[in-house]
Amino acid sequence: FDTRYSAWEHLSILLKNKIQDFSDTIILWILNGWAQVTQKVAENIQKPTTFLVVKWILYQTTKIWAVSQDGLTVYNKAIIGKLGIDPVEIKQLEKEFFNEAKIESEKFDLHFKDFTSKQVIIVDDWVVSGLTAAVAAKYAKQNGASRIILAVPVINSRVVGPLKNLYDEIIFAESIEDRNFWLSKFYLSY
Repeated sequence: FDTRYSAWEHLSILLKNKIQDFSDTIILWILNGWAQVTQKVAENIQKPTTFLVVKWILYQTTKIWAVSQDGLTVYNKAIIGKLGIDPVEIKQLEKEFFNEAKIESEKFDLHFKDFTSKQVIIVDDWVVSGLTAAVAAKYAKQNGASRIILAVPVINSRVVGPLKNLYDEIIFAESIEDRNFWLSKFYLSY
């Protein structure tokens, strides 16, 4: 893609082509993503947005753990096991990062939290490890979503399979089989 905007325009077109019914739909954007383009997707399909704050810990270039503003967590157990991280340390980090996510979420007006009988389209810049996408899917499900869709311009092909267990549909423009790719390398003008 030339820019993030061109990627999101392309993603909006994909969504319109693949999803037949947008009634009772809410766009859930992950706050660490680029909000302006997520808002553009919502405008293109004329649906309201709400957000989810997710905090995560990186080890080198891999996310090992993520927590939402409501305390939902997902771990990369394989890497945590290899690193030999103490479970007590994980619980301390979880509490610290949960508090950060909660404080950050309180700065914003949360328009929708009850997703009962709603189709929720979770939009993010990219998916590399799948941890953030997993937390977002659990958040939508916990809040009553009837259908959960992940929509991203770029996804690591290695995480599509595991994420299919959490999502009804995954829509993406491009997939890359490289867990270490960075978004700035994917766009000509980041």
